[in-house]
Amino acid sequence: MADWLPERLPEDIDAERSFLATCCAPGAGFVASEAVFTLSEEDFVHPAHRAVFRALRTLIEAQVEVNSLTLKDALDQDDSLNKVGGYPGLVELLAGEDVERPQVLADVIRRKAKFRRLVHLGAQLVRQAAEEDEAPEVLVDQTAQSLFHLAQGDAKAKGLMSIQAVADDAMEHLAERMQGRLSPGVRVGFSRFDELTQGFQPGNLIVLAARPGIGKTALALNWVLRAAQERDGRPGHCGAFFSLEMSHEEVFLRLLAAQSQTNMKDLQSGRATDRLDHVMRCRDELVQMPLYICDRASITVPQIQNMVVKQGSQSNRRVEFVIVDYLQLISSPEGSRGLKQNEAVRIGEISRGLKIMAKEFGIPVVVLSQLNREVEHRTGGRPQLSDLRDSGAIEQDADMVAFIHRKMIPSANEEPDNSAELIVAKHRNGPTAIIQLHFQGEHAMYREMVRETASYG
Repeated sequence: MADWLPERLPEDIDAERSFLATCCAPGAGFVASEAVFTLSEEDFVHPAHRAVFRALRTLIEAQVEVNSLTLKDALDQDDSLNKVGGYPGLVELLAGEDVERPQVLADVIRRKAKFRRLVHLGAQLVRQAAEEDEAPEVLVDQTAQSLFHLAQGDAKAKGLMSIQAVADDAMEHLAERMQGRLSPGVRVGFSRFDELTQGFQPGNLIVLAARPGIGKTALALNWVLRAAQERDGRPGHCGAFFSLEMSHEEVFLRLLAAQSQTNMKDLQSGRATDRLDHVMRCRDELVQMPLYICDRASITVPQIQNMVVKQGSQSNRRVEFVIVDYLQLISSPEGSRGLKQNEAVRIGEISRGLKIMAKEFGIPVVVLSQLNREVEHRTGGRPQLSDLRDSGAIEQDADMVAFIHRKMIPSANEEPDNSAELIVAKHRNGPTAIIQLHFQGEHAMYREMVRETASYG
């Protein structure tokens, strides 16, 4: 690896030394603690500085007074005193220049560390690309993921915020909403559902679950389609639909059937010639919408994150919400803990990853999920939270859980029952409810029924 690195990496040894001297000085107290917790041991270059920083942080966390003797004891317990040249070396290090604001030095140290990580990341990419052991697409995904985590480093380092700062942010957003400049959430075109949820909220994980063949993909595509449409003079929300089961062409045909109100089978077979002009107009409407589709069959949560980041950097619009179809088909990254455990642990790890993604990106993430077979043996067959397949972690991570409930496929002598219920069984930020829907299978879409919304639970 050394052959691929420059002779000198970005560093500021004087800033490191001065920072430690300042934070270890008598009376540094809270100001020192605040600055220390914005850095990590890896941000320091000099081995002695790393050792002293580690000891300093240990003392602060244990609420022990920081001085040369307590630092010596902490270094002794860590077998690191020799790294700083013994006690004389520690005293000499702490005699460095003391500054008034250690946070300024912390910013310098962190910036240099970020430059070093970029150098190492670039060197690693050069070496791997030259060796040609991995496919270019794999290297691109890995590098994008590493860059994303590097970019998120400062956001993850956020500490406590004063109530004043929180109030300022909240009231600014509230004022924008009251003035109509900020949508309260991603609305999906179902009036009673949108009224209940106030739209899918940024940072939320929404689970839509049903048994196979019930129509959860159709409803999810209805949501992404209607959310992307311009409404009340506002541009549509930019959405990304990840289909792990259907091809991008199948997804598009479903969207086209719903948008044009044309029979799906007629579109697939090419029999919709009498409606061709109308279908083409609807096709033109669709391609103007801010929608993106991925049909990669094997995909991990980090790869989904990379694609969302990449899309935002390549266009003038960031992705505002994501739908993944469906949870149980998402792959685990190589070397992840989930690969070595049972399916419930694996799915729980993926569910948690999607929730973290929603929160870090500040967007709603909708994931479809299957239900256990037990729901089929229950009288009435109405789903409940315990029916979520593979892991209770799904329920725990989700801010909202909604089920689609329909009668199972009728036998040959029965008339099909297209009535359906959208059951909001968990809603962390609001009430639960049952909303009556009508399923139009031939158009791959749902409509709300005229009936009132019922309470649930």
